[in-house]
Amino acid sequence: MFLKHLINPRPTIILFFIVFCILFICLPLLNSPFQLVFSHQWLSPFFVFLLGLLLPAFNALGINNLIYEKNIIRKDNLVLGFIFLLLCTPFVNNVTEWIISFFLLFFLNSILETYQKEHPFAQVFNTGIIISIFSFIFPNLLFLMFLIVISGINYSNLNWRNLCISCIGISLPYFFYFVYTFLFDRAFIFPTFETLQFISFPNINDFKIPKLIWLSMLLIISLLSFIELFQWLYKKSILSRKSFLIILFYFVFSLLLIIFGGLKSWYFLMTPLCVIIGNYFTYTKNKKIGNFLFLLFIISSFCCRYSVVL
Repeated sequence: MFLKHLINPRPTIILFFIVFCILFICLPLLNSPFQLVFSHQWLSPFFVFLLGLLLPAFNALGINNLIYEKNIIRKDNLVLGFIFLLLCTPFVNNVTEWIISFFLLFFLNSILETYQKEHPFAQVFNTGIIISIFSFIFPNLLFLMFLIVISGINYSNLNWRNLCISCIGISLPYFFYFVYTFLFDRAFIFPTFETLQFISFPNINDFKIPKLIWLSMLLIISLLSFIELFQWLYKKSILSRKSFLIILFYFVFSLLLIIFGGLKSWYFLMTPLCVIIGNYFTYTKNKKIGNFLFLLFIISSFCCRYSVVL
């Protein structure tokens, strides 16, 4: 019932998506004051609210359009856009993660554009530049550079020139940073890479009921989505199959970010997980179960979002 309106959407659905974004970002305000919901260390609450309204919505539409335009999911739909917003339920003032995640879409786009290109020099250079710049904030993002190697093997264009150009892309921001520190007599501070650590998950008793329900729904839907993907991956087109392999490795490397960088890197997992879950809701054969789970996910997300700052 719900999903069919998001597949091959009408213009009214686009309008509904905009209204949904506004309501979703404002939902915690029904239960907590504005200053508390959008509090931040160095930004005003109003600016955090504005970024929270724009960046997740642009990110959602960006990943939705990217996956459709690359023919990874062939059906024109807005499923991925809604899924991404629902996955972002616990995040209300994560400004840094919002910005980096949005620009990582350009990284993913460059990776996917290397398909059927023997010498994708511009694409691998762009991936290096993007990751290198944001590694000053999250150094462990450099893990994602392994996607260049994976894509090279997957798309059969791995060679020493592509690797060298990607390394040049990675090194260039650090070179300019070194020149800046040299000219202005500043100390060159190399980013500190976090080592392997045991993630200390909060005690389950510390979780509120709405968040536990939301996490349970997310785990169930994620499990079904991975099962669906692995069952039908071999039936997809060559482009879609190879691209989903990139998405799967993106998911794996995002998990590594969490293992090394802690739960603060959880937001970067949303993009690949959104594609995998979106694939399930778009192509599932059992539409009744799909619609039921989608409805439960929306309800649990709204309840969790409402109580997220309590």
